[in-house]
Amino acid sequence: MTADGDGTAARPGRDGALGALRPAEPGVSVLVPVRNGMPYLPAQLDALGRQTYQGRWEIIVSDNGSTDESVRAVRAAQAPVPLRIVDSREAPGRAGALAAAARAARGRLLLFCDADDIVADDWVERMEAALDRWPAVGGHLDEESLNAPPVLAWRPRATPGDLPCPFGLLPAPVGANCGVWREAYEEVGGFDDSFGGAAEETDLFWRLQLAGYQLGYAPDAVVAYRHRPDLRSLLQQWRGYGRGRAHLLARYQAVGLLPAESWRDVVKTSGWLAVHAVDCLRGSARRGSYLRILAHVIGQAEGSRAAGVLHIRRGSPAPGTVHRPPGLAGDAARATPDIHPVRR
Repeated sequence: MTADGDGTAARPGRDGALGALRPAEPGVSVLVPVRNGMPYLPAQLDALGRQTYQGRWEIIVSDNGSTDESVRAVRAAQAPVPLRIVDSREAPGRAGALAAAARAARGRLLLFCDADDIVADDWVERMEAALDRWPAVGGHLDEESLNAPPVLAWRPRATPGDLPCPFGLLPAPVGANCGVWREAYEEVGGFDDSFGGAAEETDLFWRLQLAGYQLGYAPDAVVAYRHRPDLRSLLQQWRGYGRGRAHLLARYQAVGLLPAESWRDVVKTSGWLAVHAVDCLRGSARRGSYLRILAHVIGQAEGSRAAGVLHIRRGSPAPGTVHRPPGLAGDAARATPDIHPVRR
């Protein structure tokens, strides 16, 4: 972030202009939700302590009811910037933890990362530069550094050269590596804690785009992304993803942006699961991949029942059935030096 002559940090405004911050105010707040983050949390705190960013910033760890040594680890961390703990145990899940952290944050830019990952040493610097160009940004996930090959074989890549586009509607970053202008975040109402621990970032960044804010992709803002290291925890995670996906579908079906699904999708998905059940006998990689899909479908069924919709499918809706609002691109813009800042 640039600075005025008196040392006051500047920030992008909603109209693209730069407005002044009070001198003591951090320009950036890094928000880290955690619930029983040991043993990985200290490595993430160390990585945040190595950041090359020279502006004013802060770290807020939102403790969502940890029963391990997470809070002690935060208090013991030697951070070169203000580091605060927010007690979010009364908030439901990751969305509630992040909403509580955002309320406590003082920065004009909000960056989100997870307790079990490791941000690159220049992550804050790269994200801040990208947010000079775009009001909302997603970064790249390095999935090689922290995960063994057998674990990588269980699931698809999260950011395979670009941001994912759930349901084929609009792009959305992965919650482990993203950021937003605070004023944009507040305008759309922030995180919806009814999502609990899945799809909350997709909902937030879709609402931002529907409100007219553009989403950029910053491939040079890198986070080493840790997958679940064992099959049991992976299946629990993807079951939760399935529930969150059904909740997301219900919300955007209600406003006419996603099509209603049919029992034909259920039959197709059930048939695929029946035919491919033999994959459980064809090695650990194929077994893990099959069980992940099965857990996701089970979560979809649970979420469908809770949300009052029908959503049991492996893929995205058929082409031509998703209704993008006029004027919204289907791909995230790349936050590169040759692209001018974008306003609403």
